[in-house]
Amino acid sequence: MWMKDEDKLVEEVLQGKHSSFELLLQPYRQGFLNMAYRITGDREEAQEVCQDALLKIFKYLKSFKKGRSFKTWSYKVLMNTSYDYLRGKKKFKRVIESQRNAPVYEVSQVEQRVWKSQMKEKIQSLLDILSPKEKAVFLLRDSEGLSVRDASLVLGCSQISVRTHLSRARQKIKAHFEKNHLQKIGEVKS
Repeated sequence: MWMKDEDKLVEEVLQGKHSSFELLLQPYRQGFLNMAYRITGDREEAQEVCQDALLKIFKYLKSFKKGRSFKTWSYKVLMNTSYDYLRGKKKFKRVIESQRNAPVYEVSQVEQRVWKSQMKEKIQSLLDILSPKEKAVFLLRDSEGLSVRDASLVLGCSQISVRTHLSRARQKIKAHFEKNHLQKIGEVKS
């Protein structure tokens, strides 16, 4: 969605046209739920976080600055809401659980579903080795496709910090993958 369209929808919502709020959020709803699930590790908690975030987005929409990315601003609200929720539940030390229960998009072949499920488990095991900040940066950049600038705005840190955490995350994932992959190859040859 173009920023002009988003700005227009924001203005309509602020003028009382609440149906525009749904149009404004429609492209981001599934991404919000996925991100909240990855942070909380629980579907019900993710839905609760999303609901709280949507209420905050609506409540603080008047503070959104025209000409900026609504996506970036709304993801920042979601991330802050997620972290507030975890702090409130004292779950910051909790590692994100497997995505086996994550919503799976319909596919036509059973093999594709099995492969996707296995890939999700492997990806989740790689995410489990990351710190919360590395995980957040990695998910925002590589899963949600946000730019370094937008990720820094969402997380409230510098672009250099985003690049540093992203680099560390990718290095950890690469090292973990190589270690486990090479180990399995060695076991097969033995």
